Amino acid sequence: MIRTVVRRSAAVLTLATLFGTALALAGGAASADTPIPGGGWETKPQVNDLQAILLFVGIPILVLLVVSAMILGPALARGEAILPKKGDEEPEGQWLGGPRKSAGELADPDSEGSAAGGAGGTW
Repeated sequence: MIRTVVRRSAAVLTLATLFGTALALAGGAASADTPIPGGGWETKPQVNDLQAILLFVGIPILVLLVVSAMILGPALARGEAILPKKGDEEPEGQWLGGPRKSAGELADPDSEGSAAGGAGGTW
């Protein structure tokens, strides 16, 4: 059984090494465009204002709408109410890690020399 584990481990290690080497060699040299003969680089087409607005405003709004539909769509399809009802009470506030009022909590220190109340430090 140990020989089988050793053989499989060696095979996996060999394949991983070969795969990594193949990926490193397949990368090839970096390529970049060359300048146009006669001087200069090719000029890129200008982006007009409407295209810029569609790109920087339209696409984020579209993504927001799609994500909202993905979140709210299933609840709406089941017929669930999304907004709170008018007569509902507000939920009580939650203070994560805040003060607790339980019997198992450490007592507050009584005086300067008291060790009650949890961690403390001095200089």
